[in-house]
Amino acid sequence: METEKLIPGDVHPGEFILNELNGRKMSQQELAEGLRINKSIVSQIINGKRKVNVSIAIKLERILAIKAEYWMSLQIKYDIKHFQKRKRNKKTGVKHI
Repeated sequence: METEKLIPGDVHPGEFILNELNGRKMSQQELAEGLRINKSIVSQIINGKRKVNVSIAIKLERILAIKAEYWMSLQIKYDIKHFQKRKRNKKTGVKHI
């Protein structure tokens, strides 16, 4: 997936990370080793099952040379958009799957 087609808030920050890995021909295992975390954590983030927290954002900055603030901004935009969506769905009675 190309970065230009990813819209902050619409997709989890993990998709942006995956895009970076693909562009750099870097594996999830290599990223996990660089971040000094378990590969399963990287996989959970990439698959949208875990949030990018401050610690991960700082480590991503060190490894990918992309500011921690960028990663945190992506996570916050995603969280806000999905909170608002759940709130709207709750008001209208639509169940979020």
